Amino acid sequence: MNRRRIWTAASLIIACGTVAAWGTAPAPIADIATVDDLVQEVDAKIKLLAGLLETPEKFEAAKDKDVWQGFGVISVMGQSLAEHPEQAQAGFSGAAIRDAALQFQRNSVYADAQAALTAVTAARNGEGEGAADVPWNKVIRMHPMMEEINSRNAKLLPIFKRPRGKPEESRHATVMALLALAMYADTHEVKNEADIPQYQQWATDYRTAMVGVAGALRNKDGKTARELFDQANATCDACHEKFRDAE
Repeated sequence: MNRRRIWTAASLIIACGTVAAWGTAPAPIADIATVDDLVQEVDAKIKLLAGLLETPEKFEAAKDKDVWQGFGVISVMGQSLAEHPEQAQAGFSGAAIRDAALQFQRNSVYADAQAALTAVTAARNGEGEGAADVPWNKVIRMHPMMEEINSRNAKLLPIFKRPRGKPEESRHATVMALLALAMYADTHEVKNEADIPQYQQWATDYRTAMVGVAGALRNKDGKTARELFDQANATCDACHEKFRDAE
């Protein structure tokens, strides 16, 4: 392939990446998660955040990790629900809960976090409709996304040894696959535009593997789940080596 063709192909893929960032997800949400998956994850994170925000002291200890990650994941779940063809089954607006979660920012203080959780809870109870489309590269920051993935990696490892087919087991992988949609759209770490196609291919490969992990766990197939998990992490390693560790 000559240089002109390489740049033409790269330009086309970059353009597709822009559409994904400013429009819908780069893959159909229904192929990754059910509405029940999304609702259950929202409820789990609301419960977690309620505990972390019980006191200012608990908030301060967790704000840069679990609190930031919690609101970020709710935002991604809301965005995913907003695009899900069966959103009506949830009984609340995905866009509304996404917008509520986005009220929390890295520099938010305790009162801000409380207000954001109140808004999230209200949205979960069916209040509000949410704003217009939010770009996928704006629903969660890269740092809490990666920290959430690391946390769920640790939770998945013991499950592979004896999967029971419970929804909360496969949901770890499902959430990671949804996070990969935001990962695909957020290309700010890629300094050379010519590298964006490779970055997005790795994000796609990661998502595909994690969807496979979720399916294998639902079938109680720990061996296949672990093999796909290892493939996903090999993709992560390759991406980190090129875009993070090389800096």
